[in-house]
Amino acid sequence: MINDDPGARDLVAIALHSFREAILPVVPAEQRFTALMIANALGTAERELTAGTRAEPALAAAVGGLLGEDGDLPTLLPRLCAAIGAGRFDAPDRQTALRAVLKDITRARLAVSNPKRLAAEGQGDERRGDGR
Repeated sequence: MINDDPGARDLVAIALHSFREAILPVVPAEQRFTALMIANALGTAERELTAGTRAEPALAAAVGGLLGEDGDLPTLLPRLCAAIGAGRFDAPDRQTALRAVLKDITRARLAVSNPKRLAAEGQGDERRGDGR
């Protein structure tokens, strides 16, 4: 049997769209901040549900490659922190690889929590022309 019911991401997207279209326009000014926080939380949840399934396996593979281990991201990240603390990435060539993975993790997190900042950062890179 085919399940045509919307999934969690679809339900959050529908709720966010409905909230923005039907509720936000009529929210009194004194409650506007709270309403915007709700819209922001729904937007973050929607992005997390969408991005988490795409980015997490690649990030886990990258972190696992640094550590020489296999596993999922929630398991590997504390191990990465411990390895950093133990000095496993103190050599310059290891630092370069570590920085690349940490930048990927940061970009993935920004894509969920603050995509506008991520977009602004990308535009800043082009203006600076220094590749940072």
